[in-house]
Amino acid sequence: MSTRAVQGIDMSMDDFQVCMQQVMEDNRVVIKGSRKFANTQKGYEEFLSWEARKLKTEMPVVYVMEATGVYYENLAVYLHEKGKFVCVELANKTRHFAQSHNLKTKTDKVDAKTLAMYGVERRLEQWEPMSPQYKELRDVCREKLSIQKELNRAKNQLHAMSHSNNTSEHVKDFKDKQIEFYDQAILELKKEIRRLVKMDPELERKLNIVQTIPGVGLDLAVVLACETNGFKLIKNIRQLVSYAGLDVEFKQSGLYNGKTRITKKGNARIRQALYMPALAAIQWNKPIKQLNERVCERNPTMKKKGVVAAMRKLLILTYTLWKKEEEFDTEYQWI
Repeated sequence: MSTRAVQGIDMSMDDFQVCMQQVMEDNRVVIKGSRKFANTQKGYEEFLSWEARKLKTEMPVVYVMEATGVYYENLAVYLHEKGKFVCVELANKTRHFAQSHNLKTKTDKVDAKTLAMYGVERRLEQWEPMSPQYKELRDVCREKLSIQKELNRAKNQLHAMSHSNNTSEHVKDFKDKQIEFYDQAILELKKEIRRLVKMDPELERKLNIVQTIPGVGLDLAVVLACETNGFKLIKNIRQLVSYAGLDVEFKQSGLYNGKTRITKKGNARIRQALYMPALAAIQWNKPIKQLNERVCERNPTMKKKGVVAAMRKLLILTYTLWKKEEEFDTEYQWI
C-alpha cells in the first residue's frame, strides 16, 4: 500500500516534464511514471487525467515545482484552484539538494525526478498564489524596469551618435523621439504604481516605513515588495540574499583560490532596482557609506565590491524594517 504521492514538475515555456513517485508504507519509493505535457489548459487537464489513471486510488498528492521565471504560474494557479497541495520552491534550494545527491546530469526528465525526490525527502510548505493587487503591481513594475533598460540603451546610442562622424540628423531625431516616448511611458507607469499603492492603505503604510531608509525610494520599495509577494516567499535573510542573486560563491581547492563573486543566480529585477539606490545610499546613508569604505579599503582595485555590499545591506535593511514594522533609526549601532 502507498501512503502518498509526489509529482515533480519541471516547467518550460511550451511544455512541462512530470515525474510521479509514490511513498509506500514501508517507506520504499516507487516511480509510477514520467511524461511531458503541453503548458496549456488542455495539457493541465491531460496531466490530471494521466495522474488519476496512474494512482487508481485516492491519496494525498504533493506537486513540487521551482519558482523560475513565470512559466510555472499558470499551472500552479490551476492546481491551487483545484484544491491541490502545491509547493513552489526557490531554485537555489533544489539546486543544492541536487548537489547533495551528486546529480550531475541536467535534463528536463532528470530535473523533474529531482523535484519529486525533493518532495519525498523534505517537509514542504503549501504555496499560495500572489494576491491580484500584488500581481498587477508586479506587472507594472516589471514593465517600468524593462522600459528603463531600453531608455538607458537609447541614451547611450544617442551619445555615441553625437560623437561619431557625420551621423544622419534624421536618425538622431528619431532617437530623440524614441527617448521622449520612453520618458513619457515611465511617467505614466509611475502614476499607475502610485494609484495601485493608494488602493491598499496597509501596503502604503509599510512602504512608507521602509522609505525612511536613506537611499530607498518608492520605486525600490515597490519592486522589493511585489517581487517577493510582500516578502511572503522569504523566511530568513540568507534566503532573501540568495533569492536576489547577491550571495557569494568562492571556489578553492588545494593551492587554487578562485575569485570571490556573487552568484547572480536569482531575481535579476531586484538587483537592477537596487543598483542606483545603493549608489545614493553610499553618499547619504552613513552606515552604508562606512560599510562601502571598509570594503573598498580591503579591495582597492575592485570598487564595485563596495557597491554590491551596499546593495546587499540595503536589501536586508528593507526586509528587516518591513517585518518589524519599524522606521529606520540613524542612531542604531550596527554590529
